[in-house]
Amino acid sequence: MYAFDVGVGKWFNPERHILTSFILFLQSMDKTEFASVLGRAFSMAASEHGLSYSDGADEAWGTVGASYLGFALCGLKSSELRSIQYSVRERFGPVLLDCKWYDMLKAECLGGQEHTNALLPGPDGTLCNRTVTAQLFLEMLDFCREG
Repeated sequence: MYAFDVGVGKWFNPERHILTSFILFLQSMDKTEFASVLGRAFSMAASEHGLSYSDGADEAWGTVGASYLGFALCGLKSSELRSIQYSVRERFGPVLLDCKWYDMLKAECLGGQEHTNALLPGPDGTLCNRTVTAQLFLEMLDFCREG
């Protein structure tokens, strides 16, 4: 049995599509997008210094950071990165981030290692699994702080 997906303009097998979607969902359950990891770390660092993010701002700035890494490692377009950064800054204001917090954030997000694997945004809404080095992580923090 086949169905026509009007949004995509193609025929597909719904049973196979559901099974494929479910398998992809199960495979991704143990992986967390790096934007969420970074957002939680931003929130934790701010609260340890008596500051707090407005609702959703920590996750939004985590998305900006992950998008920078996606630009550097996955082929995310510069225009898309800048658009995300601009939108977050306009909606939530500047990131709460001090360069004195970098070591703590690096330890939290990289697990005390010099690199980690991370799910990052790629072009066209894709996710890519790449290795983030400590050096690139620090560059990403600078990008967020200066943005």
